[in-house]
Amino acid sequence: MPSSKLAKWLPGREVRVRRLERKLSQAAVGRFVKRTDQTVAKWERGEKCPDVGQMWALAAHLGMDEELKSYMIQIAENEHEQNLKADRRFNALCLRMAELSNGEIFKWETQLIPGIAQTRAYHFKFLPLAWDTNDDELNTGWSFKKERQQRLLNRTDNPTVRLLIGEKALRDLELLSGVDREEQIEQLLELGDLRNWEIRILTGPYPEGANAFSTYKPGGAEFGSPPFVYAEVLDESWCIEETDRIARYDEVWRALWAKSIPLREYLDDRRNGLA
Repeated sequence: MPSSKLAKWLPGREVRVRRLERKLSQAAVGRFVKRTDQTVAKWERGEKCPDVGQMWALAAHLGMDEELKSYMIQIAENEHEQNLKADRRFNALCLRMAELSNGEIFKWETQLIPGIAQTRAYHFKFLPLAWDTNDDELNTGWSFKKERQQRLLNRTDNPTVRLLIGEKALRDLELLSGVDREEQIEQLLELGDLRNWEIRILTGPYPEGANAFSTYKPGGAEFGSPPFVYAEVLDESWCIEETDRIARYDEVWRALWAKSIPLREYLDDRRNGLA
C-alpha cells in the first residue's frame, strides 16, 4: 500500500507553524533533535515524516499539548497507512491545519451550518437538539471551532472557500430564537460577501450517498496539503487521498454546485420564512 502523503505533511506543518510562532530557525530545531536544517525543511515540505522518537522531542520543544502530541505520534507510527481513519477529533486536527494552509477549501453540508460558519448561539443552542452532548464537550468544541474560524479569517493569502449547504440547515434555524436565527443568517451573509468566499444553498434533492464531505486542495499555497477529501459516517471518519476517489467526489461536488443558488438569492425569495 502506498505511503500516505498527508501523514507525512501534517506533522511537518505543525512543526513549521510552531517553529515560526517561536521565531526559531530550521537549524535551531534540527540541533534539538540532532538533525540538519535540511531534514527539518523536508519535514516542513511534507517530503519526510519525523519518526516516533523525533516526534516526542519535537512535541516537547515546540509546546504541543498532550492531545496533539498523542495524535502526532499516532501519525508517525502509522505513516504508511494510505487513508487516515480515526476518531473525529483526530481528523479535526488535520482539518484545522488544512484550513490554515490550503488554497482551496470546499465544504458540502446536508443538514447543518458548516462549523467554520457557525455562531456561538448555533453551537450551544442548536447542536444539543441534534444529538446528546454535555457542557464540557460543548465548551471544548466551541473553543476549537472558534480557533479554526479565526485562523481561517486571519489568513492574508485569500484562500478560496466555498460552502454548499442543504436547505434543511437553514429551515431548521426556526428552532432558534429570532435573535439567534438572525445572527446566524447575518454571519453567513458576511462570510459570503468576502471576496474569496462563496456560499450557496441546495434546495432540491441530491443523489443517494452524496452525504456531507469536505475537499481540501493546495490551490497554489506554498505549504498546502496534498489533495484529500474528508468524509464521515456515524462512528468513523476518513481522510481520502486516492486520486480516482477524489475525482469522484469532485464530480459530485460540481453536479451539486451547479444545481445550487447563491445565498442572497435564496434569502431574497425566502427571508420572511426565516425571519
